[in-house]
Amino acid sequence: MNTQKQSFLYNEFWILTFGGAFQRANIYKPNVETEKRTIFRIALKKFVSEHIIPQYKTPVCEISHILNLEGIIAFSEKWHEILNNGKLNIGVSQKLLNLILKYYWCLGEIAMPPHCPVDRIIQSKGLEGETISWTTIADINVYLNIINKIRMEAENKNQTIAEWELEVFQRNEN
Repeated sequence: MNTQKQSFLYNEFWILTFGGAFQRANIYKPNVETEKRTIFRIALKKFVSEHIIPQYKTPVCEISHILNLEGIIAFSEKWHEILNNGKLNIGVSQKLLNLILKYYWCLGEIAMPPHCPVDRIIQSKGLEGETISWTTIADINVYLNIINKIRMEAENKNQTIAEWELEVFQRNEN
């Protein structure tokens, strides 16, 4: 694929990722200027693109993946003056990282990620029990409990978590 096409796709992936991770998450403090939001997104994209995504060229274990999620949270703390609670929470961080990894994996740019994006759709379509608002998950153990439920569902179908999510997730076609 030529560089211009690749660059276009990566930019589209990031637009979709930020939309998916931030749209309903209320991450910004009130009255934060659009310019500051844009600068934050550019810095976060650069951090994830340069420091995290390259690790996934080869398979990444779950512990390393969790450390990467924590790395995104730590990075976001530098932007405490514009972010609610002074940082991104685990729910928003996992959606951001897991979604961008899903796009790169589907394109064949990285190895299969260890997790999948956790949101209301995945919880309601694929898992029994209470649906937890992913935008408010602040405790890594709550996130890991959901991942463990997904893992059990995936293993019942002889699939990985990422494969299971691709099968279960379907966009509304309306």
